[in-house]
Amino acid sequence: MFRRVMPPAAAQTLRSATILIVEDDTDLGEFLQQAIDEETPYTTAVVADGPHALEKAQQVHPCLLLLDYRLPGMTGLEIYDCLQDMEGTRGVPAIMIRAIPPTEELQRRGIYQLRQPKDTGNVIRMITHALASFEEQRLSESQQYV
Repeated sequence: MFRRVMPPAAAQTLRSATILIVEDDTDLGEFLQQAIDEETPYTTAVVADGPHALEKAQQVHPCLLLLDYRLPGMTGLEIYDCLQDMEGTRGVPAIMIRAIPPTEELQRRGIYQLRQPKDTGNVIRMITHALASFEEQRLSESQQYV
């Protein structure tokens, strides 16, 4: 089926190798969790709303966020912005799933967009791309200070 995805160095050292899924649709959350658990070496944590996402992120220090845009109480963008203000989750890459949020807002924040989250191949490719891009940026920034 798919080749196993290796976690980038950042996921192995600076943060846990956990992907935080924030999705209020139980079926979609379970689908994403199963796809990631079966096709990658990453672990997953699934929560259904903003307050739980903020709490769980501080516990697991995720290497990636998969955020639904439309959630009860807070949007995915609001959750992302809150996490960027917190020391332990600042700079964590994110993928916005399902809904179509303002594209310019996603681009400004460097958030990737996944419109078809029920395609396992697309999910795995987007995760791989987001984490590889994050790692490349991190390495580039660290070489500037050498």
